[in-house]
Amino acid sequence: MRGHMSTTSSPQASAFRAQEAQGLPGSSVEHPHRLRTKVYLEDTDAQGIVYHANYLKYCERSRTEILGQYGYTLGEMQARGTLFVVFEMRLRFLKPARLHDELEVVTTCERTSDYRVVFKHRVHKLDATGPQSDPLFVADAQVAAIDAAGELLELPEGFFA
Repeated sequence: MRGHMSTTSSPQASAFRAQEAQGLPGSSVEHPHRLRTKVYLEDTDAQGIVYHANYLKYCERSRTEILGQYGYTLGEMQARGTLFVVFEMRLRFLKPARLHDELEVVTTCERTSDYRVVFKHRVHKLDATGPQSDPLFVADAQVAAIDAAGELLELPEGFFA
């Protein structure tokens, strides 16, 4: 059975509608979310390059920040009975990032159904002029909203629209 999550009277929904009217970054392809990070020793493997799984952590942080732009936290969504799960991800490792590199995760999101959002992540190395044009890592993550029993839930009205 599919549930419906109504946000018509919640403070989060009001905050989202106010943000949507302002066209905040991260809400569309035209306004990507940008997250800057630095490569620390803990991020690297024995060769001094970013361990492959850590790129997924950078992407998760970006998705969490985007959710915050919509006036939600993962904890608040979980308390309301909505969980976000990655159910499909395409990854491409194009060039290595190295110890002390400055990186920028550029993320766009698009709602593809009442239950799903696709996040497109591009990780770029930063230099003195900004992000390099060619990404080091590319990931497309399809995320679904589910309840605690694992059943699909509709995303809140206007969420990632």
